Amino acid sequence: MGLKMSLKKKIKSKINDKVLYENLKTFASAYKVSKANAYAGYNFDELRAEVNEIKEISKEKALTLFEEFKKNAEKSGAYVFQATDANQACKYIQSVCEKHNAEYVVKSKSMTSEEIKLNDYLEKRNIKPVETDLGEWILQLAGEHPSHMVLPAIHKTRGQVAEIFSEYTGDPVDKDDIEGMVKIARKSLRDYYFKAKVGITGANIAVASTGAIATLTNEGNARLSNTVPPVHIVLLGYEKLVEDFDKAMKIVRVLPRSATGQTITTYVTWVKGQNPSFQSEDGKKEIHFVFLDNGRLSFFDHPLMNEALKCIRCGSCANVCPAYEMIGGHVFGHIYTGAIGLIMTALFHGSENAKDILKLCIGCKSCSNNCPSGIDLQRIIFDLKAAMGDKYGINPVKKAVFSNVLPNPTVFKSLISVGRLVQKPLLDDNGCSLKKIPLMPKDKDFRKLPAIAEKSFSESFRKLRLSNKSSKKKVFFYQGCAIEYFYPEMGLTMCRILDKAGFGVDIPDKSVCCGLPAIASGDRKSADKSIFKNIPYMKNPETYSHYLTLCPSCGIAVKENFPEYTVNNPDLFKKADKIKDKVISFGEFLENENIKFKIAENKKVTYHSPCHLKRGMDYSAENLLKNILGDNFIEMTDSDVCCGFGGSYSIDFAEISSGILDKKLHNIKETGADIVVTDCPGCVMQIKGGADKNDMGIEVIHLSEFIDNYLELES
Repeated sequence: MGLKMSLKKKIKSKINDKVLYENLKTFASAYKVSKANAYAGYNFDELRAEVNEIKEISKEKALTLFEEFKKNAEKSGAYVFQATDANQACKYIQSVCEKHNAEYVVKSKSMTSEEIKLNDYLEKRNIKPVETDLGEWILQLAGEHPSHMVLPAIHKTRGQVAEIFSEYTGDPVDKDDIEGMVKIARKSLRDYYFKAKVGITGANIAVASTGAIATLTNEGNARLSNTVPPVHIVLLGYEKLVEDFDKAMKIVRVLPRSATGQTITTYVTWVKGQNPSFQSEDGKKEIHFVFLDNGRLSFFDHPLMNEALKCIRCGSCANVCPAYEMIGGHVFGHIYTGAIGLIMTALFHGSENAKDILKLCIGCKSCSNNCPSGIDLQRIIFDLKAAMGDKYGINPVKKAVFSNVLPNPTVFKSLISVGRLVQKPLLDDNGCSLKKIPLMPKDKDFRKLPAIAEKSFSESFRKLRLSNKSSKKKVFFYQGCAIEYFYPEMGLTMCRILDKAGFGVDIPDKSVCCGLPAIASGDRKSADKSIFKNIPYMKNPETYSHYLTLCPSCGIAVKENFPEYTVNNPDLFKKADKIKDKVISFGEFLENENIKFKIAENKKVTYHSPCHLKRGMDYSAENLLKNILGDNFIEMTDSDVCCGFGGSYSIDFAEISSGILDKKLHNIKETGADIVVTDCPGCVMQIKGGADKNDMGIEVIHLSEFIDNYLELES
C-alpha cells in the first residue's frame, strides 16, 4: 500500500546528491546526441522490429536452440551446464573453481552474475573474485553494486574515484590525472589475470548453429579474462540464444548504438571451443557454458512478460528515463536498473522486491520509444503495477477516489461544487490559481495549483453559441477531467475554432474519467468502472469523423485501454474498437484538414511536446507551429522530455517530479520565449504552476488557447 520508509529515504538521499545529479544530467544530454548520430542513415524502427522478431522465442524454441548450441559447443570440447536457479549456478561455478584450486577468479562485467550474487557466494567460500571492468572494479573497492547495466559507476565523479584509489593504494591520487588513475587500475589488475586459474564472463549473444558466444566491450578486459586463465566460465541466460551469425550481427549492429551511442564497441570478441592456453597441461583452455534459468524458461511462454526476455542489455531505457536521471540506479532498480530493471526485479527477484520500485515509473513511454528490441516496457510496468495492486492493494484514499468518485459523474460533480466553495479563501488575486495551501508539505509545494473553474466545460459548452452545431462535418470532443473542471476555456476555444472552420462539435452526455489515473496506480477494478461507464456516453461513432482530445493521456486511454479493458464485453468492445481508430489530437486534426492560420500578434514562442502525444499518439505540434510562426518559433532543448507531472505521481514522488520540472523550466528559460505552448492540460498544470511559483514571467498556454488568442484563421 504505502511506500517503504527505506525507499523514501533512498529517494531523498539521491535527490540531494548533487554529484549524481550533474553526472546523470550530463550523460543524458550527451547520450541523446551520440545516439542520434550513431543511427544517422538507419531506420531505427525497422532495425528494432528486426531485433524484436529475432528475439521472439518460445520456451520450446529456446530449449531447441539450447540443444543445438550444446551439441555444437560440446563437439568443440566445451562443457555445457543447465542451472535451474541462482544457487545451482553458483554451486557449479564453485565446483569448477575448486577443481582447479582457484584462489582468485577474474571477472568481466556480467549482470547475470550480479543477478545471482555470485561474488558474495564465492567470497564466503574463500574464492576471491576480482572485477576487471574499470567501473565494476571501482565499485568493488567501494563496496557498491552497479547503478547502470552498461556504465556501472556512472554515479561516481573522478574526484570520488581518486579517493577510492587513494584509500586502496595508500598514496595520494590526483583527481585530474586521468591517465594516472587508469595506470593504477591497469597495474593492480594485470597480475590477477595471471594469478587467476579461472576467468568468468557473460555473453551478449550465443549462436546456436556454431556453439559460439560474443562479448562486446570497450576495455579489452573480457578478452583477457577469457584468454589468459586456463579455465573460462561463461554465465548466460537462455534469452541470449539466436539461431545463426546473420541474426547475431543484427544485434551487434544496434547494441553499441543504443548502449553508448557508438557505431561499434572497441572489442567484439567471438569465443568457441577449446582455444589454446599456455597455462594448461594439454595446451587447451577448458571452457564451461552455464545456462541460467532462474524463471526465464517459464516466462518465455508468458503472453506479455516474454517481451522482457528480448532485452539485449543495452541500458538505453535508463539513459532516457527522467526519473532514473533524478535518482539513479541504486533506487530505480534492485539489481537490474532502469525500466527493464523494474520488470526483471519482478521476474527474477520476486514481487516483494518489485512492488515499491515499480511505482517510480512516471509512465512517459520514453523507454518503450527508445528500446532497440522494440519492447513496450512501459506497458509491461503498468501491467505489473496492476498485478501488485491486486496482490498488495493500493493507497486507500486513492482507492476511494478511483472507485467511488471518478467513475461516478454525479458524485464527482458534487465534490467539485464543494471544492469551489472551500477554495474561495485560498484564491490568488487573479482567481485562477491557489495561494499556498494549508498543511501542504514543503516538498510538495513546488508549483502553484489551478483553481476549480466557476463553471464546468460541459455547462459552458451547452450555452455556447455555435453556428455549425448541425453541420454534416461533425466531430466528437472527449474533454477529460482536467478540462471539464479546471481548464474549460481550453475546450471552449477549440470549439470556437472548429465552428469557424465549419465543423460541428458534440461532447459526452456526462463527463467521466478515462480511467488512466487508476491504471497508472495499479487499480485495475476501478479503471474497469470508469471505462465501462464512459463508453455509453460517447454516442454513436458512425456519426463522427473523428474523436478529438486536448489531453493526450485521455487520448491514449481511449485508443489503447478502452479496447483492452472491454475485451470480454462484446458490445462495449465493438464500440471501443470503432472509436479508437478515430481518436486524434487537435493539432493533427488541423493539419489533416488543412486548416490554416496566420500570425495575429508578434510573440516569441517555444513548444513542449507532451509524453503521451509524442510517444502515445505519434504526433507533435512542433512542425505545425514552426510553419505558422517561422522565425518567431524557438526550438527548446529536450522539448519532448517529460515535464514531471504524471498525475498523482507529482504528489506521491514530489521531489522527483519537482526535479524533472526544474530541468524543463531551465530549458524554457534558455529559449528566451514569451510563450510556452503545449497540448496537454496536465503539462500546463505542471509547467505553468512551476513558472508562476518561480515568477518567471512567461505565459504557459494550451495549443487551442494559443491559436484562439494569437493566431487568425485564414479565409
